[in-house]
Amino acid sequence: MEGLRRTAAANYSGLYCGAVISFKKLSSFLFVAAFVAAFGPVSGASAQAAQISWTTCPEEEYPSPELAKDYPGLQCGTFEVPYDYSRPSGKKFTLALQKLPASGKKIGTLFANPGGPGAPGRFIWTVPAESAPLRESFDLVGFDPRGVGETRPAFDCEPAIGEQPSNTPNVNWVRLSAASVPKIARANRACQRKSAGFIAHVGTNNVVRDLDAMRAAVGDAKLNYLGMSYGTRIGYTYAYRYPKKVRAIILDGPVTPNGSWADFAEVRSGSEDQALRFIRSVSPATYAAVISTRNSLFASPLDVGTAGRPVGLGGYQWLGIVSPQLLLQQTNWPAITKVAGLVAAARIVGPGGDEARASLRKLVGVAEAETPGAAPSVASANQAINCADYADRPGPRQRSRIVRNVVSRAPVFGGVGAAGQAPLCVGFTFRPDPVPRIASRASLARVRNVKLAISDSTADAATPLVWGRAMARAFPSAFEVTQETGNHVNFLGTESDCVDDPLREYLLTLKMAPRRTTCLFTAPEGLDMSAVAARKRKLDPSAIVETILRNNRLNGRGAN
Repeated sequence: MEGLRRTAAANYSGLYCGAVISFKKLSSFLFVAAFVAAFGPVSGASAQAAQISWTTCPEEEYPSPELAKDYPGLQCGTFEVPYDYSRPSGKKFTLALQKLPASGKKIGTLFANPGGPGAPGRFIWTVPAESAPLRESFDLVGFDPRGVGETRPAFDCEPAIGEQPSNTPNVNWVRLSAASVPKIARANRACQRKSAGFIAHVGTNNVVRDLDAMRAAVGDAKLNYLGMSYGTRIGYTYAYRYPKKVRAIILDGPVTPNGSWADFAEVRSGSEDQALRFIRSVSPATYAAVISTRNSLFASPLDVGTAGRPVGLGGYQWLGIVSPQLLLQQTNWPAITKVAGLVAAARIVGPGGDEARASLRKLVGVAEAETPGAAPSVASANQAINCADYADRPGPRQRSRIVRNVVSRAPVFGGVGAAGQAPLCVGFTFRPDPVPRIASRASLARVRNVKLAISDSTADAATPLVWGRAMARAFPSAFEVTQETGNHVNFLGTESDCVDDPLREYLLTLKMAPRRTTCLFTAPEGLDMSAVAARKRKLDPSAIVETILRNNRLNGRGAN
């Protein structure tokens, strides 16, 4: 599908912002909220003498053959950073990077991270490369963070998989989540043993030190950075740690800068339902396709496998296709009705049904972590980094409360998300290295003059608007561009000049837009909006925004 083409790197900002954690066939997105207030003293990363070793990338190192033709001259790099910055001569990670050199007069280097945590990021240069002015003015650099992707060492663990829900709408999610705890704990303990040499050093605080070392290695006095989803946690932590070394930072699809794991799990787990409600307001046919297909598969599940290799497709497997593969990027919304049509066609006995079942096998395969984007190593890195970045690890009673609260507010996707997220850290015993919580008077004063940019959505399917608002409050000198959509990560992704122009101008010239800008919904090509037009219903953005804000306040539990 054309909407899925934004290259593997573009989809990282959605798919890799979460991983298959609790259920073998269900994808849920796990993003991180920040908790504690301060960093301990460490040696300055910028003092490193190390340089990045660059070589010309062979064609097979590109995300796709088409990109090799479109962007010749890509360079592949490696860069050594210490496990522990207080012991710079000790063991080291070898980071994997890619760089597309500037095609014109260079301003500097634009580093980027697509999300996760646990997502390979070396291909993410493809996103800013879509903008000719950015392509001309910056070396575009993506990198696999420590413990991730082609960086070495990297996680190589089996993901923590809990109990799977039965194919019924009447699941006791609290009980299912509790039943998953022993399996998740065993998998986490096994991963900690297998990764014992480095697991305590993979948190975002160290990634930020790596980023500053890379900035120094390329010769930039100040950082240019585009962070998407979890990548915004890297960005805001960098701004907190090195406020005087920031040239330009965009935080696109922000996580909260002042939450805890418990707050995060509650707020995050209802975000897909918020996006689905937005879709219902602009395209009732698309919403109906999600719900009616789910219900039909609850009533009569499908086997889309081949002889001797059954592949079940029930209601929750269908939701695992919708989110993350289709829901998080609005360019993929028109495909929802098409994929729902495949489910209907798959019930046909004969050639038409065979083709539909073959197509669905591929989609279910993505949800089952059979592609590089949802590989077991990504899931295990996701868990470990999340649990390093939080100080709190909820106990049984608090986990039950989280699941109950989410299910009551998010009836479609909430149970799946909360049942997996609440016990994510059970079994890990390594000491957390929490990222800063920007909430105290001292922490707010530290960043009050940092002029960065925030991009968010009114009904983001992964990082709710309440988190974008919290980020804007944490950085009073920033500007915020909010688009009316359920899309996740907007810059260069929704064809909205209202979004793209001020963010691109900021990167190029440091021009600050107004403190807050709201951009109207830009419907993706092919989205069925006929029902709205036929009834002469007009989208009322203010009413939708107010509803979402009210829901976010209810969901926030103090995170806003």
